Amino acid sequence: MEIGRVAVDRRVSRAQWDAGASSGGHYDTRCSLYTDSVASRHQYVRIVHGEREAYAQLRGAVDGVNAVSAALYAALCLDDSVENAVVELLVHDVTMEESCKCSMVDVEMVIVRMLDRSQPSRSILSALQRSIPKLVLDQVVWDGRVARMSWFNRPERIQFHSRGQCGGSGCCVALGHITQATKVEVVFQDSSDSSAASFNTVEEYTNQIAETVGGVRGTAEVLLRAMLSRLKSQPPTPEAAVQENVGAILCGLPGIGKTLIAKTVGERLDVPVRFLQAADVFQTYVGHSETQLVKTFEAMMHQEPSILVVDGLESVAASRQGFLDSESPLEVSVLGTFVACLDRLKSSNAHVFVLGTTSRLDDVDASVYSNGRMDLVLRMDPPSQSERFEILQVMTRGWSLEDSSLVVRLSEATGGFVGADLLSLCQKALQICVNDPSFTRGEHPTVLSTHFDQALSTTYPSVLQAHHVSLRQQDYQSKSESASSAFEGVYGVDDAVKALKVSLLEPLEDSSRFLAFGTVPPKGILLTGLPGSGKTHLANVVAAELRRRGTASFISVRCTDLLTKVVGDTEKSLRELFQTARSAAPCVIYFDQIESIAPVRGFDTSTEQTFDRLLSMLLVEMDGFSSSRGHLNKANNSEEARAAFLKSHVVILASTTEKTQLDPAILRPGRFDVHIELQLPKQNARYRLIVDLLEQIPLDYLNDPTFSNPSVVAEYVAERTEGFTAGDLAALFREAALTCLRESLTTSSIPIKFVTEALATKMRC
Repeated sequence: MEIGRVAVDRRVSRAQWDAGASSGGHYDTRCSLYTDSVASRHQYVRIVHGEREAYAQLRGAVDGVNAVSAALYAALCLDDSVENAVVELLVHDVTMEESCKCSMVDVEMVIVRMLDRSQPSRSILSALQRSIPKLVLDQVVWDGRVARMSWFNRPERIQFHSRGQCGGSGCCVALGHITQATKVEVVFQDSSDSSAASFNTVEEYTNQIAETVGGVRGTAEVLLRAMLSRLKSQPPTPEAAVQENVGAILCGLPGIGKTLIAKTVGERLDVPVRFLQAADVFQTYVGHSETQLVKTFEAMMHQEPSILVVDGLESVAASRQGFLDSESPLEVSVLGTFVACLDRLKSSNAHVFVLGTTSRLDDVDASVYSNGRMDLVLRMDPPSQSERFEILQVMTRGWSLEDSSLVVRLSEATGGFVGADLLSLCQKALQICVNDPSFTRGEHPTVLSTHFDQALSTTYPSVLQAHHVSLRQQDYQSKSESASSAFEGVYGVDDAVKALKVSLLEPLEDSSRFLAFGTVPPKGILLTGLPGSGKTHLANVVAAELRRRGTASFISVRCTDLLTKVVGDTEKSLRELFQTARSAAPCVIYFDQIESIAPVRGFDTSTEQTFDRLLSMLLVEMDGFSSSRGHLNKANNSEEARAAFLKSHVVILASTTEKTQLDPAILRPGRFDVHIELQLPKQNARYRLIVDLLEQIPLDYLNDPTFSNPSVVAEYVAERTEGFTAGDLAALFREAALTCLRESLTTSSIPIKFVTEALATKMRC
């Protein structure tokens, strides 16, 4: 039955309800219409306004003022310009059914979107963040409500987002009340809306990113597929819920390009991206750090689709294992809050993707990348030669280069370099070019190969800077323009050089022969021989040849440097060494005097059993890095297989004077597969060694007609030095030089007699 139109004078707020209840009035939190238009005070009515309808309880007006409850106001989408609503009486109370939403709660947090204002300057933003919480205090809100406010006499339209915090579950929209305790977050209209977001294909984005960054095509493609699966607006299905990733983790060496990829992906997808660091999370007062983290996630959820980048994930979500030592309740609480935010994000199906970057994945708590949270872990390895070529192409785009093949030669000579190293190299070369006296200010600089030569001489792979590298950078050269081999100055060890080429150098150039036979190249090569036979010199020559070819990194380690007096630090140093080698793969580790760290077990007299524990660690590491190569077999003989092989190829080159001093476990096949013994040089080899030595020594050939030229001297000494090593020959001429200097410090040449006297002394010994 229609009882007519009721004039609505005002809306009853939550504060008025509380006051009415405390004074014995009739206000409550149900959908209610307060009016004096009818005699009955307790009827149940159906109210229609336009196309909207709601059920309410008819109540008598207080103080003769017609009013509607805020729940009814929201249900009918009334505004201040509407005065009349059609009211029909009902017999039964329908407002108590489960279909009713006429209750209201205090909201903990609300997002206020400024519809008429784009992202302001920092000062205006700060003022808005201080003012808006006061302006919206005591407002009754529901998710999506649009309202008006005035800020400095300027009318502003705002929209509230409460995301499921408001109460009620029925005919009316869910309502909430903003109190002093409500946290208010301000966002702006230029934040993207999920309904309007549109995306291109993964292939298109991948090509765009590859043109901007270079060398990251594979990583970018996998990351983009995961991101777009989460960010695209589509109805959730059970299958999609299983496949989608809430987030991903990019891990790799410092300077490899993790943050750059995150920035570039956000720019290309054209969605809001926020970078979160530990300094943004950790606050001074108790509880504020957790609150800040929650507010950040809430803000991103109301700007969906959006990307939250946690830069330095190990600082925000540190492993609980580390807490056992530090006993820091703050880090434990922040970790728990971060995991809870990820779980909430996962259950909400919000179009928000969380991307973490870290260079220390082991320091990130395992709960972060498990149980469907950030379970996509992308490891970024140092770039291969082809990837370094792409990176250098991007970095030198627009440069005037001396030769178009310069970038190719650079990519071949920078094994182990990451993106930051290549950038440093290019910046140094450009600076050298600009500082060149021949450069004229105002002209476009032309970068020459000599400029890169100088830059390479002072630029090293950052991953290897913590370790001793045996040789400085050499002048790079293209393989097609191969210079003379570094082995040309090595004499008397032809068999050892051939074995090293087959087992070490050639697999780095082309591993297809090994893969075609269903095997992999040796991972351990042991050099043995008498002291002075040239083991260390041969290893240095290998390092020079690797640098000349640009095929692998080389780390030279003196085993005694690994030993420390702190229990456990020795094993830690060895573990970090192998981690570095894996990061710089393909890589060769040279252990000089390996018997220092791998002696026969059972003879360690120290109470800590340092050498036995060190040997066990070395055996584990040698076995560990070979397991990743087991999938390479005869059937997988392809470019992809060879590239995968090189990215995991780490070779141990070691030297010892006595093989019997090593533990038998380390000598077995599968660890040190190749044993190369350096024999004493024969007469012809000694002759060639002496000729090389004489080129560096100013002998006086004029005063002794018997020895008129270096060839005669070399032949004379070579015939009389049977059983001498290369080191003994060098010591012979060193003794002759010292004898000459002891006699006269002003002489400019060494008489032949001092050589013959030193030889006679050596032969008597």
